[in-house]
Amino acid sequence: MLDELISQSLRDFQSDCVSFCEHHYPTIHNRGMKESHLGKALARRLIHSYDNLKIAAIYTQLDETATLKHPAFRIESPEHQIYIVAHRLISANVACRKGLVKDTQWTLEHLDRASGKEKRLIIVADHWVDRSSASKSVPSWWLGHQPIHKEEYAAQGIRLVDADRSLSEDIEQECNLSDGRHRIFHPLFRHRDGLPLFKYMLLTAAYTL
Repeated sequence: MLDELISQSLRDFQSDCVSFCEHHYPTIHNRGMKESHLGKALARRLIHSYDNLKIAAIYTQLDETATLKHPAFRIESPEHQIYIVAHRLISANVACRKGLVKDTQWTLEHLDRASGKEKRLIIVADHWVDRSSASKSVPSWWLGHQPIHKEEYAAQGIRLVDADRSLSEDIEQECNLSDGRHRIFHPLFRHRDGLPLFKYMLLTAAYTL
C-alpha cells in the first residue's frame, strides 16, 4: 500500500510541478526550484494522498535550525514514516552529486529509530541541462542508464553522455541502501508544440528503509 501511495503521489507531483512551472516560469528558468519548495511541495502532495484515503498524516522539517542547506522532511502517519531529501542539482558536478549523497546520509542518521513504523526515503531534485558534460550525464547518473527518450533529447539539441558512476552505486556505497526506484519527469512543455522540454528535469528516487 505504501509503495503504491508513493508511486501515485510522485505522478501527481509531476502535475503539481507542471502547474507551478506554468505560473512561475521564467522565475525558475536556469535555476530550478528552491530546495525548501521542492521538499514542502512533495510533502504536501503525500499528505493529500493520505487525506484521500482518510488517513491522518502530518509533515515536519527535520532540521528546524536550518543549518542543513538542503532541507529534509518527515511525513508521519499512523503506520508509516516517509523521509524526503530535497536537493537542487545546480551544476551537476562531482561536488554537487556528493552533496546530495551526503544529505541523504545525514537524513538516514536522523531517522526515528525508536519507531517500528514502515519507512521509506524519497530523494527529489531538479536540474536544468547546460552545455557541460557533467550536466548532460545527469540522466545516466540518476537512472544508471540512458533514458528511453534519448533520441527525443537529441531532437531538442541535448546530446546526452554516459556517467562514470550511477546515483544508485553512490547511495549503496555511502548509505548502504539498494534497490531504489529512480525516475525522471519533465514538467515543462514547449508552447509551440506541447512537447516536454527535456532541458528541465524533475528527478526522484524512492528507497525502502
